[in-house]
Amino acid sequence: MSVGVFMATLDGSVVNVALPAIRRHFGASIGGVEAVVSVYLLVISATLLAAGRLGDVLGRRRVFTGGMLLFTLGSGMCGFAGSLPALVAARGLQALGSSAMMSMAPAIVTEIFPRERRGQALGAVSSVVAAGLTAGAPIGGAILSFTSWHAVFLVNLPVGVAGAAWAWRALPDEAAGERPPFDVPGAVWLGVALATAIGAVETAPHSGRWASALVVAAGVASAVLWRAERRSPAPLVDPELLGNRTISTGLLAALLSYAAIFHQMLLSPFFLADVKGLGQAGLAATLTVVPVALMLTSPVSGWFSDRRGPRIPQAVGGVMVACGLAWLAVSDGTTSMAAIVAAFALEGAGMGLFQPPNNSAVMGALRPAKLGSGGGLLATSRNVGMVLGVATGAALFEAGERTSFIVGWRLALGSGAVLALAAGLLALVKPDGG
Repeated sequence: MSVGVFMATLDGSVVNVALPAIRRHFGASIGGVEAVVSVYLLVISATLLAAGRLGDVLGRRRVFTGGMLLFTLGSGMCGFAGSLPALVAARGLQALGSSAMMSMAPAIVTEIFPRERRGQALGAVSSVVAAGLTAGAPIGGAILSFTSWHAVFLVNLPVGVAGAAWAWRALPDEAAGERPPFDVPGAVWLGVALATAIGAVETAPHSGRWASALVVAAGVASAVLWRAERRSPAPLVDPELLGNRTISTGLLAALLSYAAIFHQMLLSPFFLADVKGLGQAGLAATLTVVPVALMLTSPVSGWFSDRRGPRIPQAVGGVMVACGLAWLAVSDGTTSMAAIVAAFALEGAGMGLFQPPNNSAVMGALRPAKLGSGGGLLATSRNVGMVLGVATGAALFEAGERTSFIVGWRLALGSGAVLALAAGLLALVKPDGG
């Protein structure tokens, strides 16, 4: 499981390092190259829930292994792409494979591990996610220092093939039994609704006309989805899951927490470079503090939640993230780097405390037949939170930047702190604390 999760998260971060080289190679604009990143996020967000249900229908081992092979195929197509449109299309194929792996990971871990070890196992998965995010910049930089950007994608080929073979051999195959039919119309219209809604959020700061058109498209797709789901014998958007307060509260908390930290992740590079005057090496080192702190605290949090329940670490983690963001919000050019690093570490450690117990509470409230759908919902909440965090953070920053950079910075990160605090407090209103 860790091989697939690491590949998916590493690729999401390592490609950012290669964007300048890709832009030079194809002679493209920044807006054109941005599609290499945005299509990956859009496709994943639009297909996670459908991939999760597909695992419930076809078997989670099959979907995970197939997703890894699809991701590997997409990586090869990226590495050999002869044009920017071909590269963008290959990134979409990569994203489909990544979606299958990301939605299956929590479902398979929940299925394999007993309740008393579930939080610790999910904490290990969170550590792998953080490790992938941390390793992206240095691995990408090392590859580009020796060869071209193509190798950033081609390095996935041997790892993906070996990982898929290992997954097929090691993961349990579910016993045959009655499985729900796959809701094809629901998957199509949910994908369209999510993609157009996310597209509207991302384009709103740049083009009100396009954003309005996408909002209308999202509304129409949502209406058609609602009608299709009412008629479906096995709806993709399962009302049984959303009607469970533990699940719905956990999904909302996940969305809010990721929206909160992505306020910071969007703006911190500009703060560190423009306000603190850090060079490339110092910038990269400082930005790894959050994922490293998350990686170190996630297993501890999972272990604690297995023994004491998820309520305490989740609530404390949310408060810690809020305090870290608030600390950063009041920072400016006179704040010492030691204080800024400490604020990043507090934020990362809080997120490491928050994620495993929240994930464990959601996954533990699911029936075995719904684990794939629940994993897809959890991953969808996370991705939508990322998109909303980037969009709202950018909008708030731009509103405040008219006065000064620091005003925009404080407005955006202060808003993120409020969202993180709300995510932590949601742990206290769950029916049973998970």
